[in-house]
Amino acid sequence: MSRVEQEQFDRQLEKWQRPALLVGLAGLALSGVGLFLAPDHFFRAYLYGFVFWGGLSLGCLGLLMFHHVTGGMWGFAIRRVLEAGAWTVPLMALLFVPLLFGLPYVYVWARPEAVAADPLLQHKQPFLNVPFFVGRTAVYFLIWGVCAVLLARWSRRQDETGDMSLSARARRLSTAGLVLYLFIVSLASIDWVMSLEPDWFSHVYGWLFITDQFVMAVALALIPIMLLRRRSILAEILAPGVIDDLGNLLLAFLLMWVYLDFVQYLVIWQANLPEEVTWYLRRTTGGWQWVAAAVLALHFVLPFLLLILRGALAHRARTLLITAVILLIAHVADVYWMIMPAFYSSVWPIHWLDGVILVGMGGLWLWLALRYLHGVSLLPQQEPQVQKVLSHE
Repeated sequence: MSRVEQEQFDRQLEKWQRPALLVGLAGLALSGVGLFLAPDHFFRAYLYGFVFWGGLSLGCLGLLMFHHVTGGMWGFAIRRVLEAGAWTVPLMALLFVPLLFGLPYVYVWARPEAVAADPLLQHKQPFLNVPFFVGRTAVYFLIWGVCAVLLARWSRRQDETGDMSLSARARRLSTAGLVLYLFIVSLASIDWVMSLEPDWFSHVYGWLFITDQFVMAVALALIPIMLLRRRSILAEILAPGVIDDLGNLLLAFLLMWVYLDFVQYLVIWQANLPEEVTWYLRRTTGGWQWVAAAVLALHFVLPFLLLILRGALAHRARTLLITAVILLIAHVADVYWMIMPAFYSSVWPIHWLDGVILVGMGGLWLWLALRYLHGVSLLPQQEPQVQKVLSHE
């Protein structure tokens, strides 16, 4: 990227940064009013917003480490966006702190009177208790934050110095970090979401979260890349084969997600145990069945058809962009459908805090991600594979 193009790109980022920050601060300030008016729903809506944006951060981190381990030109095309998303992990750690003050509003196992009256909660108390929960979460974010910050810093330093040893260092960190990521995200999904209903469990729940995070990370990265694909530096690397690779990657993760979701449903339906089927009963009655239908249509059926048929369509890149936007919109409903039925039997009492907190966190998330991209080339130009493409070898 030439100096003039970089300056133009930075000016465009600045136009988005300030509004994103103002929206984020205004949203969280307004949600503070809701804390006093309806503290119970505030913390539930706060968990919803946190799981949504935290999942995007962790998905970007996991996919970034996956690329460092496996390589491939597809990863170089979206690496900067993944680094920007992973850069927000420390922000999500900070945003988790307010939730600690409202654990009894969210988790039944955090209420001493509920634990005293339920033998099942007493049995699970060695794991589901507030001190251990807080300690585990601190360890989670420490590991995630170290991986995210180091990978982003090494990537930027390599662009500045051309030190090829930084790539090997990032690969070694990602190899260990990816293993830890798979294990820790599984635990975090149990802690943050599955324990909302401690009488229910699923053996594939953690893998569902991991594959969904990867789907959303690819979708998120595709949006700016497809919008900026005509810029000279991206136009050279985004050959039809690279665009197809990104589409195939998105399709693979999407199929893995729906397969795990179907297996979980099939096993619970076939066993027909009361302590298991209640989870689905809460989410398929009282209006929640319409949310479930919308999630199925927008999170799988429509994106699947677009990805399968994209080769026959005139504009593959535009089709990928539309698919990515649909998936992110569907993810808003998907996370809501996963969390809120644990508290409400009916879908219709949607609270204004749900949207305000989601938008507020999103503004801060977007501001920090854009700030990372300021002054950074859209491609890691010191990577040998990228240099070969840019030099037309």
